[in-house]
Amino acid sequence: MTHPRLRWLPRAAQREQPWTNGGGRTREVAIAPAGATLAAGCRWRVSCAEVASDGPFSVLPGMDRSLWLLAGAGCELELGDQTVRLDRRWQRVDFAGERQVAARLLDGPVQDLNVMVERASTRVAAALLHLAPGTGLQLPGDGEEQLLLLLAGGAAVHGGWLEPGDAVLWTGTTPVLVGAGLVPSVLLLASFAPR
Repeated sequence: MTHPRLRWLPRAAQREQPWTNGGGRTREVAIAPAGATLAAGCRWRVSCAEVASDGPFSVLPGMDRSLWLLAGAGCELELGDQTVRLDRRWQRVDFAGERQVAARLLDGPVQDLNVMVERASTRVAAALLHLAPGTGLQLPGDGEEQLLLLLAGGAAVHGGWLEPGDAVLWTGTTPVLVGAGLVPSVLLLASFAPR
């Protein structure tokens, strides 16, 4: 059994950039391999976006995408002949990156969470964990790359502390202990493995 190799990703160190079309901003929580871009060499990426206006999504052939609504009144996504309404916090939608997608805001800007994986090389299991105050859980060490991102509340992870927007990335077969603080906590757990 090996110890997890924890890599702390504080929110303050995460790269943020405006969209070229001016419709929002993206904060990149983590990308693999390090130094890759969505256009070149990316196996997976986790990011948070602030969407300020209606408009199309970038087309990303070969990528699978999962999106959760984090804050705001929500939006409607036009996915070809299908319309998906996201109007509840933590609501999720999955779609292929090569689909033509356009967003229409319901009532002002929104924030969302994005998990993207290169379909040919990587598989992902991603879910939100809801922890009641003072509770904890043990995440199994499965040897895969795993990312834990705090979305709300506060959480202790192996002696460190996460504030909203902070994340930790690890591999290894040792279980990772996670404990919530004094308020309800919500975290993304994403496990990435080669196909």
